[in-house]
Amino acid sequence: MPALNSTHIAVLQPLINPFQRSPTKTIETDLKEGEGHNDEFLNFIHDGINNNPPIQYTQITVTELTEYEILRGGSCRHRCFLWVIDAISIKIIWEGTRNVLRSSIGKPFVCHTNITACSQAYIGGEMYFCEDGNIYVNFKSDRYGRPETEEKKHMAIQYIRDVGYQNVVPIEL
Repeated sequence: MPALNSTHIAVLQPLINPFQRSPTKTIETDLKEGEGHNDEFLNFIHDGINNNPPIQYTQITVTELTEYEILRGGSCRHRCFLWVIDAISIKIIWEGTRNVLRSSIGKPFVCHTNITACSQAYIGGEMYFCEDGNIYVNFKSDRYGRPETEEKKHMAIQYIRDVGYQNVVPIEL
């Protein structure tokens, strides 16, 4: 069941524009050069169907989970995947994917709006595929994160499971 169904949509809606849930950021003031397109990343944007790992697959170790304090809100870019649930399904990309157009702002890697080409989505965050067999998922995205309700978080996790990913562990921050 890779595509969103009416039950998923009923809880996750509405689709939002990037930064729409941010109390301080907007597309007009905070979308930087290189962040609104995805044409050069299409081959790396993985449609998370049937529990298949992304093309640029990497796992975080249990030691790195602790070292980078992933379960407490830390991050590890070279092991992190960005995810977004758009109008169709979940899309995933390795955060370390190069984005030379963002080099001028000192961040030469992709962001959540590179997944959607700055289009609307329901929700987004980060995920870590771990050597322990778990997939750790949070809702850290200044563009599509900050879900208003626990119900939305639970439905996003449920959808990730419904497309086939097993052992999904939400990171509550």
